[in-house]
Amino acid sequence: MNTIDPVSRNVEAPVEVLIAEDSLTQLMVLEDILLRHGFKVVAARNGQLAADALQVCHPALVISDIQMPGMTGYELCRRIKADEGRREIPVMLLTSLSSPRDIIHGLECGADNFVVKPYEEEFLMARVRSVLANCALKRMAPEGRGIAVEFAGHRYVIDASRRQILNLLLSTYETAVKTNHDLVAAHEELKAAQAQLIEAEKLQSVGRLAAGVAHEVRNPLAIMEMGVSFLSSQELPEDHRMILGEMKEAVYRANYVITGLMAMAPHDLGMHATSIHGAIERALIVFEDALVQRSVEVVREFDATLPALRLDEAKMDQVFMNIFSNAIDAMPAGGRLTIRTRLKVLGGRDVAFEPGDRSGTRAREGERAVEIEVEDTGCGVPAEHLDKVFEPFFSTKPTGKGMGLGLTVARKLVELHGGTIAVRNREEKGATVTITLRTT
Repeated sequence: MNTIDPVSRNVEAPVEVLIAEDSLTQLMVLEDILLRHGFKVVAARNGQLAADALQVCHPALVISDIQMPGMTGYELCRRIKADEGRREIPVMLLTSLSSPRDIIHGLECGADNFVVKPYEEEFLMARVRSVLANCALKRMAPEGRGIAVEFAGHRYVIDASRRQILNLLLSTYETAVKTNHDLVAAHEELKAAQAQLIEAEKLQSVGRLAAGVAHEVRNPLAIMEMGVSFLSSQELPEDHRMILGEMKEAVYRANYVITGLMAMAPHDLGMHATSIHGAIERALIVFEDALVQRSVEVVREFDATLPALRLDEAKMDQVFMNIFSNAIDAMPAGGRLTIRTRLKVLGGRDVAFEPGDRSGTRAREGERAVEIEVEDTGCGVPAEHLDKVFEPFFSTKPTGKGMGLGLTVARKLVELHGGTIAVRNREEKGATVTITLRTT
């Protein structure tokens, strides 16, 4: 590498280029590219060394990094343009273009071109040739005929004023920056959607697996349950009865998990017109004793004008049983369970696409839907857990108190009906589960 007095590596007296770059790696890469394309290179590790080199050489082009210790690329460019004998040397600045101020500063100091890091060799060389060609055109251009420029292999003559050119370039750059930001945001959204699609596919796989092995698992569980029931009917010591009780509870829990996993497998729905209020009331009957024991008041705010919906009654009953079970568990010292129904017209926020939605159905703005809200006055869901409540086996309950499948299964069944389900905390206290089902 030649730092001040380079030796030509081409017998045909190649065009000389001065590089100012404090990164040794980037300096060597840039030098190698230029040498392979037949240029003669003077390399300087910072702006001051480049300024010193300009005292003994007169390159056809200066390529300078902007951020360098001591003298920046802007200052180096300013010095070149202030030198009567060297101001015609074009200066190309290397920049990340992270802010429009980069362009403004470059224009202030008189830079002729910018190259964005990281750059591709072909693009860089096209820029270098374009800058050198424009310098030649500037020397040959007759007075009063505008500015002759070369771009992308074509020659143009521009009559616009400097202010027009500057405004156009800055607006173009601002648009490019915004486009880049939009692309970055879209890329992040795509990654999030991809992650949710992967999780959705994993959930589907779990459901298929559960459906395949359910028979093999349920038969042994049924035998164990019968055996435990038979032994429980015998005269046994108290400690043996306690052990049998624990075994019976374990079999029940295992059977509950298998049932929950099966609910996540693909299903054929037995759909027919029915009242959503009927599904709610059937689920409440199941919890009559628990509601009384926990001193939970049930408040019904039903819209009597709701149309019938096409539902699979058994599966929708299960949805409400899972939701009510969670709500009652959240109010061990009593409280109020409010169930509210109403007819609504879907707006833009209601039909926004949810990444990872595998239901295959999409609601449209302006469609009618039935909305069901289930509110409790419990402790609510910790904010850091709100985005996890539908994940399989996730539970905020103590170990052994919950399987973490209730809301997972509820969401799967709601989506099978073409609906949506969401959970949020109430401002006062407690949580709200909202289910939306289209009327058509």
